[in-house]
Amino acid sequence: MTALRAREISDILPATGKAGMNEAASEKFWTWRRILLAAGYGLVFLAGLPILFASDPNGLVLMGAAVAGVLFLHRTWVGVVVWAYAAASGVVALTSGDDTGFFGVVAGLAFGALALPWRPRSRAAKPMPYFTQQPAFIPPPTPFLAPQAVVAKSAPVTPAADPVIVPQTEPISALKPTARSRRNGHTGGDPTMPGALFIEAIGKISLTLPWRDLTPDLMRRPVLGFLWLYLFAREMRQPGDRITRTALIDEIAHGVADPRQRLRGYLRDLSHLPIPLGYMIKVEDELISFDLFRQETDVDELRKTAAAFKQEGSKVDEHEIQHAQELLPALGNGDFLPGFEDMEKRVTKGRGIAGQVVADVRAHLHTLRGDVAIAVANALLDRGQSADAVALLEPIMTRSEERDDVARTLITALRESGQHSRAAELRRRFVADQEK
Repeated sequence: MTALRAREISDILPATGKAGMNEAASEKFWTWRRILLAAGYGLVFLAGLPILFASDPNGLVLMGAAVAGVLFLHRTWVGVVVWAYAAASGVVALTSGDDTGFFGVVAGLAFGALALPWRPRSRAAKPMPYFTQQPAFIPPPTPFLAPQAVVAKSAPVTPAADPVIVPQTEPISALKPTARSRRNGHTGGDPTMPGALFIEAIGKISLTLPWRDLTPDLMRRPVLGFLWLYLFAREMRQPGDRITRTALIDEIAHGVADPRQRLRGYLRDLSHLPIPLGYMIKVEDELISFDLFRQETDVDELRKTAAAFKQEGSKVDEHEIQHAQELLPALGNGDFLPGFEDMEKRVTKGRGIAGQVVADVRAHLHTLRGDVAIAVANALLDRGQSADAVALLEPIMTRSEERDDVARTLITALRESGQHSRAAELRRRFVADQEK
């Protein structure tokens, strides 16, 4: 899957406490109903002024009720009480011969009904297909075969043998709990969902299924988001990496009264995350690890592209070159897990090694970017596409000034494209930096 996306810096997650949630993941406060209620409270406040000037204490009560209604606009019972009092005041005014009390009764009943917790009837959500229909850009899933079916399919068939009748079993559903796993504490079979989830971690943090964005589900709780991303970073740094409970306690539960119980609570909450996020955290006795379950990431895509160029060398095909040309600008020059430092400071006060793990992955990806850019640029130069090589290398050069191979390739591309003055300027600057 090509990690194409708009070049924008996403707000780093509500977990940092410095950026708000996406609007789609949070409810709007100022709905049309609350706006009308606020306007009604304003009218009550204005109506209480002349009553107060007439030396009637009821005016002060009405004004106080209006202020309370605005301050507690999100509380249904406050609105009901305020408008019930307004209606009762109107009834008292009518019994006293004041015709204006009629307006108080009507306003109290109307706005009181508006303050009730009316909820629009929502349509039942259509069930999402599970490995039946997927968008075109999602590779078709590998069919799941029960153990009996696998044996029956792979067993040689002899003419003399009696036909083997394999009992038809109910397909295992990842959304339906079955037996409890002894390995990681999750209920149900391990859902592979191959290729369904795409994890973007370079320049932004995004975890999306074709039918749902799971990023808010992970990041609305700071500690869970930090813990999941930390284990993910360890997997990206070294596939198959595992960490002990003691080391993880030192990272996120240092100094608490019962650190092991605290960690068990975090791991339990992680297992309750939506599928497949919760299943990616593997707990095996004292060891904890991260399993991608064959999900796709932009990190792996960059690694596969770099490995393809390294293996094929100058024989790389046109399709791979075009893919790399699209991939590098799409990834941009953003960091791996941007804003992770803010999360680390909030959760661990910067005490652990999580930041260093992320820094190691960033340095590795930075090197891969430069390697892929040089390989693609050389292939483009061989095809006489020097202008495309310049456009590809210039953004990489801004963050790879210490790499002489990137500078030399860019200088060559500038010369072949006829930009001799820029090539000379870059060469002088690069030589000056090397002498420093």
